[in-house]
Amino acid sequence: MEKKKPRILIIEDDEYSREATEHLLNAEGCETKSAPGGVSGYRMARRFLPDIIVLDLNLPDIDGQRVLRKIRGNRVLGRVPIIVITGYGPNRIPAEVSASADFLITKPAPFDDVTRAIFDLLRGTAASRAIR
Repeated sequence: MEKKKPRILIIEDDEYSREATEHLLNAEGCETKSAPGGVSGYRMARRFLPDIIVLDLNLPDIDGQRVLRKIRGNRVLGRVPIIVITGYGPNRIPAEVSASADFLITKPAPFDDVTRAIFDLLRGTAASRAIR
């Protein structure tokens, strides 16, 4: 029996970061989808039903904080773990984001930090909510 691939949604406006993350996660055995903005990302989340969402806060159409709020308010998606990746410094991250995200990673985000957060959340062994 084939093991189910973890489904990861990447919501990131930077094309290089989005495509590189998607490529590397596919190489790690994940099934990925990605979206370049908050509106398309929320729509994709509702269709794809990911196991984990990787969300950038600074998006071109609606900000990641609003996307986070919409996901948490959705009865189907509300419990999906969300890794927020941001260029904001630790003191500039909104309190709502800190309280709602399962992991916070500041940019530049080394891929090892992102994959460690994803696989820790999938295993239920996430020891820390923040990687700085």
